[in-house]
Amino acid sequence: MAGPEMTNIVEYWRTTVSRFPHKPAAICGGRSYSYQEADRLSGSMAAALQAGFGLGEGDTVAVAMPNCAEYFLTYWAIMRAGGVVAAVNCRLGEEEMAHVLGDTKARILVTHGRVQAQVEAGLRDADDIERIIVAEPATARSARFADVIAGDDWKDFEDHEPRGEDLAVIAYTSGTTGKPKGAMMRQCDLVFNVRNCLVAHGFRHEDVHMLALPMFHCTALYSLLPSAAYLGSTLAIAPRPDRGELLDLVESARVTTFLGPPTLFAMLAMGNDLAERDTSSLRLIAYAGSPMHPDTIRRLRELAPHVALRNFFGLTETTSVTHVLPSEDALSHADAVGKPLPDVRAVIADEEGTELPPGETGELCIHRANVIVGYWNLPNRLEEDIRGSWFRTGDLAHIDEDGYLYVHGREKDVIIVGGENVVASEVEEVIVELDGVREVGVVGVEATGIRSYLGELVKAVVVVEGDAEVAERDIKRHCMARLASYQVPQIIEFRDGLPRNAAGKMLKRELK
Repeated sequence: MAGPEMTNIVEYWRTTVSRFPHKPAAICGGRSYSYQEADRLSGSMAAALQAGFGLGEGDTVAVAMPNCAEYFLTYWAIMRAGGVVAAVNCRLGEEEMAHVLGDTKARILVTHGRVQAQVEAGLRDADDIERIIVAEPATARSARFADVIAGDDWKDFEDHEPRGEDLAVIAYTSGTTGKPKGAMMRQCDLVFNVRNCLVAHGFRHEDVHMLALPMFHCTALYSLLPSAAYLGSTLAIAPRPDRGELLDLVESARVTTFLGPPTLFAMLAMGNDLAERDTSSLRLIAYAGSPMHPDTIRRLRELAPHVALRNFFGLTETTSVTHVLPSEDALSHADAVGKPLPDVRAVIADEEGTELPPGETGELCIHRANVIVGYWNLPNRLEEDIRGSWFRTGDLAHIDEDGYLYVHGREKDVIIVGGENVVASEVEEVIVELDGVREVGVVGVEATGIRSYLGELVKAVVVVEGDAEVAERDIKRHCMARLASYQVPQIIEFRDGLPRNAAGKMLKRELK
């Protein structure tokens, strides 16, 4: 007899804790947390959030932390307490941080001592935040994370039972406006994504998943955290993308799956460390964000021939990973992101919305059923990108005769630096505010030489006003104060004017 179908990820957690209480749930900083211990600690925090901090059903909690065990516990505490995880990129510049923190409408902020100063610098527009919880050290106005999880209220705490349609996660992304937008993921969307992850990556109960990509990214929020809870598998949390530390963790935790951007694996492929370490447990490397260079694929296969290499593709706005490239096609179709998963519908369309045949370039469109319900605090914004039943991604792409998808241009003018999306217009808006700058054009250029692992670099072409004196260091210093580190232009060129067509539109192809 078939049992009831689970409709939310809190059920995933509760079921796994009861079935595998002593199985490691997370490994971080040399410490292992069993599901039973993680249940107790997250339960204490969930009880404190409700009773001591006044968290109500559906309330948002802003989480701005680097990768750490506290992030793992916080994620599940918020879910179990009936709240919504509003994930904040802790690498944002002050202005973007202020915008995102204010946009969350959260009354509670959870952060970490490693990024506390940077996060608190962005609190000026976050009028709703009343309480701050800090994972060491804590200031006078904040509560210590260790104290919040130290109580014994977990003994009487009962998990909130969310409905499938309830909001679970807000993941911030940047769009054509340049301001980060909060993509809203419901409990049922997370459940759908977990099922697709099992198809895409073949996750298993015995897996130990390396979590080296930022925990505020959608791959962690949508896929790794809930999938591990569903299967009762283990997360090995890497605090930073350091090659030596990552390889140490692969060996000590017996890591089996490793998801991340191609830049991370290009770094690991340098030298012979990968071959000299014990990577016998590792069975899968899956990469997304940009194509993996064929030379990196060859090098990884030379260093770790037993490991499957798989490209995958998805957007923060899609409720799941949408495309996967099998390991056997990693080299023969290195420029492709794969084929759509069984429950995903995707087409290439022209400007009128007509589906194009194989080989013709158009806009990648994902069916509305595979897309988020909307953006937080922007009730009608998503509909601007919906045409009929299709979400217009803004990515220029084509499919070949065999059904492989190739993404080779971006209408939204996004530059991908080390797997991070940089909106050109956002960088332009910041630079043009600098005294003495008349106009600027920002483009992505291919990274070469020692920086080739980044994929693309941000290049700014600047036109100075009259006799104004603006130096490269002035522009970089200004950008570093306003933007995330990966958004700061690595290349700055000064010109007398920007190339434009007869209609006055900037010809960005001539800036490269």
